[in-house]
Amino acid sequence: MSWISVSVRLPRSFTRVWVMTDTGRETTGYVKSDGEWFINCQRIRATGAKVLRWKEG
Repeated sequence: MSWISVSVRLPRSFTRVWVMTDTGRETTGYVKSDGEWFINCQRIRATGAKVLRWKEG
């Protein structure tokens, strides 16, 4: 599956997906019910990284 920009659409809430951050790192994450992204990797999350793209799988 190809990468989908967060400006195009978001995945369903609480569905784990692969994310690409603005720092170029890949990890898993999900969208919370309020529409905010949660990055599962604590080390990446601690840098303040923002999600740019996501894909299922």
